[in-house]
Amino acid sequence: MDGSDDSKNPSHRPKVGHRKSRNGCHKCKSRRVKCDETRPICNNCNRLGLSCLWPQPTKPTPSRIVTRGGSREALPRPGASDRGNGGRAPSPDSNQDSAAAGNSAGIQKRFGIQQPDYLDEPLFGSSVIDSANDAEMVLPESRSRRMLEHRLMQHYIFNMSKPFPVSAGPNWSDLFMKKVPELALRYENLLYTLLANAANHLFRSEPQNMELLAARRSYLVAAVREQRKMVDKITSTEAADSFNVEWADALCLASLMLVVHSWAALQDRPLEPYSPPLEWLQMGRGAGVLIWMSIDAMMKSGKRKDGETSSMMTVANSYPRFGADESYFDADMRRNFTGVLTQKLPSGDDWDDDETRETYEKALSYVGSIQHAIDHGEPVYALYRRIQCFALIIPRRFSEFLEERRPRALVIMAHFFATVGQLPCVWWIGDGEGGREPTAKREIRAISKVLPSEWHAQLVWPLDMLGLR
Repeated sequence: MDGSDDSKNPSHRPKVGHRKSRNGCHKCKSRRVKCDETRPICNNCNRLGLSCLWPQPTKPTPSRIVTRGGSREALPRPGASDRGNGGRAPSPDSNQDSAAAGNSAGIQKRFGIQQPDYLDEPLFGSSVIDSANDAEMVLPESRSRRMLEHRLMQHYIFNMSKPFPVSAGPNWSDLFMKKVPELALRYENLLYTLLANAANHLFRSEPQNMELLAARRSYLVAAVREQRKMVDKITSTEAADSFNVEWADALCLASLMLVVHSWAALQDRPLEPYSPPLEWLQMGRGAGVLIWMSIDAMMKSGKRKDGETSSMMTVANSYPRFGADESYFDADMRRNFTGVLTQKLPSGDDWDDDETRETYEKALSYVGSIQHAIDHGEPVYALYRRIQCFALIIPRRFSEFLEERRPRALVIMAHFFATVGQLPCVWWIGDGEGGREPTAKREIRAISKVLPSEWHAQLVWPLDMLGLR
């Protein structure tokens, strides 16, 4: 089931006699196959579920859009860098190193706290950012750009400041309606994330608007780059005395909104041939590390500089309290789905490996906890939080099993999407707006097409829950 081993499949062997792709991705060049240069993920890498990285341009370009001394600069030309290196863009290897530099180990050392092993993960190694270097994505300063940004901010406030249909309370509503826009005026990472999400939401109702398409992409690139810079500050020794709670709030809130953006992207991704949603899971794991560490530091810090408590504590203290209560990993939660683990079918799994068993047990228990919450009538906002946090807290190895396309991991993923499909949809979860099939149904249908026939009996429940049989 491992789609990365091309040598075992004659149809995937490197072809000879093709025209060389001068601007192809690194993976296609190393495999000596023609790259179709589709960005951010070429069709070859998308088909095989590989990480798709691109050469970086050698010409430096602007990197900020905020006002500097009365003049505004263009959005970053994706792929450019203003981190030094003599004005040269980093090599692919140095780009990887930069992503790895902002890792959980550095934060752990910085704050002197211990994190759970399953959160040992690089923070922002997204191939979406590493591979973005299209010149046409630059949005130069203009009146139309100012009007676009005004429209995006207004759209967020009036249409997106309630992430769930029902609020968890007045503090939750104030957080996203009032405090997020206020913090966005002081922290570029949060500003760019807000604008990227607003452009993404608007583009769904205006799919022919190329200005929104370019804005969605460019602001996302800018958001993650600024996010990485803030992570680098956390892990640097110079930051020892500069940590403040408001700064951490901006970092965590942007992380949550980036996860929303990556989830929403599932609605548009091609599913033939099928590849697991690894980009979303990767973004979620990185955000989970960052949020967990920052909240721990906030609890030690106590107050913001102005005396106000952390905004992120509103999220941390809302039900369900992730981390404080890990009952979602209890064995009882997976009781109704135990057949997924006990079936002795070809799977590529080593059940003598305790970590493999624990990975599957935790992932399946978490899915079962969502269904348990649905069956017991939990508030809608709590159900959405459970759905959203799946990518933040599941074990890292589960994503590795998905990347290898192990049947058991695919079945668990189908069960997860079956719980998603039972909720009243919000825009980022994929509500089927515009005649499109909802994301949950699309993903389950795609999994059923690639799952080995001997495993199809394990898809009966997901298919029946969403009326796909």
